[in-house]
Amino acid sequence: MSTVDPLPSDDDPPPVKHTFTTAKFEALNEPTATPTPAPTDVHQMLRDNLARENAAGMNVVKPVPKRRSRRKRDFWLMLVLGNLAIAATVHLAGGSVMSNLFGLAGIILLSVSLVWVMWFVMDDY
Repeated sequence: MSTVDPLPSDDDPPPVKHTFTTAKFEALNEPTATPTPAPTDVHQMLRDNLARENAAGMNVVKPVPKRRSRRKRDFWLMLVLGNLAIAATVHLAGGSVMSNLFGLAGIILLSVSLVWVMWFVMDDY
């Protein structure tokens, strides 16, 4: 196994030291005297924009007409059709005492849950 001597020998050249120097640029165009711009007043620009928008009528809010709700119509339609469907199913099932009680319970459950959902949970649509 060969070992490498970590110490430099006398035959090695000295290490090169790299340093940063200042950049040298060649000026191609002669600098011209430009006037310094006036400081920008942002608030004045915003006031001018607002005055132009107000003059054009862009900030006028128009009232939105209230549209007619369909919730009442949908409630009565679902209530009548749902209760008729349950009553027809009970009638076609034979009309025993238990079928009538289950049908009555279904009608009550449908009516109460439909009132709760349509008038307390949902928004007007």
